[in-house]
Amino acid sequence: MSALLVMMVTAWGAEVHSGDDLTVDVGGDVKTFVNTSFPYEHVLMPEDPSGQGIVDFRLKTELRYKRLLVFKAHHATTLLVPGSTTSTASTGVGIQAPEALPLSWEAYDTDGLVLRGRMDRLSATLRVPHADITLGRQPLSFGKTSFFTPLDLVSPFNPAVVDQEYRPGVDAARLDLYAGMATQLTLAAAYADDWDREGMVFSAYGQTTLGVWDLGLFAGHVRGDQVYGLATAGSLGPVGITGEGTITLPDQDDVDPFVRAALGGFVRPGPKTTVSAEAYVQTLREADPDTYLLGLDDPRYERGELWLMGRYYGGLAISQEITPTVFGNVAVIGNVTDPSALIAPSLSWSLAQNADLSVSGFFGVGERPDDVELEDLFFMTEDEAAAIVNSEFGLVPAAGVVRLAAYF
Repeated sequence: MSALLVMMVTAWGAEVHSGDDLTVDVGGDVKTFVNTSFPYEHVLMPEDPSGQGIVDFRLKTELRYKRLLVFKAHHATTLLVPGSTTSTASTGVGIQAPEALPLSWEAYDTDGLVLRGRMDRLSATLRVPHADITLGRQPLSFGKTSFFTPLDLVSPFNPAVVDQEYRPGVDAARLDLYAGMATQLTLAAAYADDWDREGMVFSAYGQTTLGVWDLGLFAGHVRGDQVYGLATAGSLGPVGITGEGTITLPDQDDVDPFVRAALGGFVRPGPKTTVSAEAYVQTLREADPDTYLLGLDDPRYERGELWLMGRYYGGLAISQEITPTVFGNVAVIGNVTDPSALIAPSLSWSLAQNADLSVSGFFGVGERPDDVELEDLFFMTEDEAAAIVNSEFGLVPAAGVVRLAAYF
């Protein structure tokens, strides 16, 4: 069945129309996921392993008129079959984002079976000399780093998800200004939840190239917060360097200004191997495990801007080409003060020119939470309940994801 699906969808994509002035392309992809979770023994965990299936179909259309106008439309339909997982390993598909113009639907939601759809891209870009003007639903992000992304503030996208191909589109107006080949200024206004100052994101990001280094500056009004940042990417000999950092001046009186910063590097010790590493700090959180569960009601967690509970982190990834069509990868994200780590091995296989299969695992390593009885939790204070946590990634059960994707 899977092989038949791959052959059908890879044969479908086509250039519908091509002329001197107008070109229309239609394509898309079909992705299936099987998620499994294997909880450890604890009152916070379910008793048995669990699983869930997801099918995601995306139809894409792009219309280009000369070099003047580009129109893009993506519609994503997602089916979630009965089941549940307790893992933090997200597939990355079917993610919903706030909509200024409601373009989502849900046809069925009962007994764990969910069928829903969303117009995930719907934008028009006007290209004039030295500027691009884009209006509508579009992806919008800034920054240079991979593991930890302090500048991903408009529509945050967890970098630990399995499928990172499409970040959710946001309703925005964007202006890209170009000064030569090396300098660009991006101005954007995005709808994030409402039309007031807490529900909008206004951002300005300028970047230029000096020698082998890209330098970027960011200033934004992010849901009421004032945020300023910088980013860089370049090389020191054979080592590529990336970095970005922000300082946030919160809108809340009870939250102090805080810094988020990441610095990383990558190197290729051989033609088939890539090694990358990053360090990260977020000063609004404490390094004590007793405080990890406190403050998770912060709206920055609810919207995905923050996803780590401690203060100091490191990330390491090794990617290896095994054969021309098979690639292996191992990524580790560690809380260096617990200590604990999330280990994520994966193996991907290019089945055909337009189809691939991947298998990923997620394993939390660290001290598990204290053993407590369920009835005891009801009589604990908030601080006492939070204190049962001994490490961040020790909370995470083992999980696995099988992904099959076909493109047309």
